[in-house]
Amino acid sequence: MTEVKICGLMSERDVRAAGNADRLGFVIATGTRRSLEPEAAERLMRTAGRPTVAVLTSTDPAFIIDLASRLRPSAVQLSGPVSLEGMRVIAEEAGCEVWAVVHIAEGMPAVDREMLSLADLVVLDTASPQGGGSGRTHDLEVSAGLSRELGRPISLAGGLTPENVAAAIAKVRPRMVDVSSGVEVEGTKDAAKIGRFIVEVRLR
Repeated sequence: MTEVKICGLMSERDVRAAGNADRLGFVIATGTRRSLEPEAAERLMRTAGRPTVAVLTSTDPAFIIDLASRLRPSAVQLSGPVSLEGMRVIAEEAGCEVWAVVHIAEGMPAVDREMLSLADLVVLDTASPQGGGSGRTHDLEVSAGLSRELGRPISLAGGLTPENVAAAIAKVRPRMVDVSSGVEVEGTKDAAKIGRFIVEVRLR
């Protein structure tokens, strides 16, 4: 069964709206619209009641490892350009799953297969100036090809909605789908849209 991660949660209301999603994502210390300070994220993650994911753009292994030790998420999602050596250190010391992100765009460079081999899961997301979270789709043929080639568990992100997630799953066959703006109304998480999204995923 394909898992569902609802990302960009910012309040207790958002956590409640996430319904029976498998994973809850919290964007931390990135300076983006949905970003939380570590203290606020810690409060929400303690009450989440299911596996949490800390989404980070930091490339500093010491910061990432310290945050993982403090927040105790089920996974850290590394959206920044972490080096191969940094990835090795984080994978060894974070004490949780480590997810790497590949930003899909036309003319993108070749992926670092050695670095991705150290990840527990690879997130395929649409490239954007802020490193992801744009709410825009990308060429799913690229993601489908990477999913086949990498031999790693895949999470698909980027512009997913209740209306298109079924077709995306059929094409890419990811282990997980990841949504944020696609289940929002006027920038706020919407319980009804989240419910429809989860139903569409569960039917696959």
